[in-house]
Amino acid sequence: MKNKLFIIHYSLFIIATALGSCDKVPINGDLDGMWQLMSVQTPDGTRATKSDRAYMCIQLHLSQWDHGGKRYYAHFNHTGDSIFFYDFYHHSRHRSKADDNEPITYEEMTKTDPAQGWPLMDAWGIHNLDARYRVQKLNSDALVLEKADTVLTFRKF
Repeated sequence: MKNKLFIIHYSLFIIATALGSCDKVPINGDLDGMWQLMSVQTPDGTRATKSDRAYMCIQLHLSQWDHGGKRYYAHFNHTGDSIFFYDFYHHSRHRSKADDNEPITYEEMTKTDPAQGWPLMDAWGIHNLDARYRVQKLNSDALVLEKADTVLTFRKF
């Protein structure tokens, strides 16, 4: 009886450990999660973007940017009051399958996309492959990023 009880407890311990170790723990603090772009401030003025349905999702070491039915991905580094996005990817019918596995090039990033009428990441204030932002504000429900003359304001979604 003692052996059976030991085997049952040991088995339950192994199962609980195996199931518990599969979950990915948030590593970015308040930055982790889905953010909705609420406004973009440029020298030309402030543009409300809530109706644009532009979202940025942060998890582990990857960011996902959704806007206008298009999805972009980038790795990032967040240290102190700066965040740097790099190695942008996207999947598009305009790219070959081989290109889908390659980062977006400078030419591709800066060229005007015929479908949307502006460069690929222009809605985010990203006009080239140097996507460095200063973090003006970051807490559990607000994120404000500044890049040169562009300020992006997000809310936690």
